[in-house]
Amino acid sequence: MSVRATERLIGDLVIVTSLPNGPQMVVKAIEEEKKLVNAVWFSDSNEYQEGFFPASALDRAVVKSASQAGKSAKSRKTAGKR
Repeated sequence: MSVRATERLIGDLVIVTSLPNGPQMVVKAIEEEKKLVNAVWFSDSNEYQEGFFPASALDRAVVKSASQAGKSAKSRKTAGKR
């Protein structure tokens, strides 16, 4: 599902839906009339990158926090001993 090019998107994490291993990017600015999103990210070599993407090509990134990851591991039941 694509994102909408509105001011509320600034600061959110997004990904390019057509790139399965694409970077997570932070939205820096929006051009609402052109429906373009200006996003920034760091490359694999830790270089600052910036680019414009159509809003229809982006989706919000789903990020699990450390507390959520720990809860899911703890909530699993282990096999009991008899």
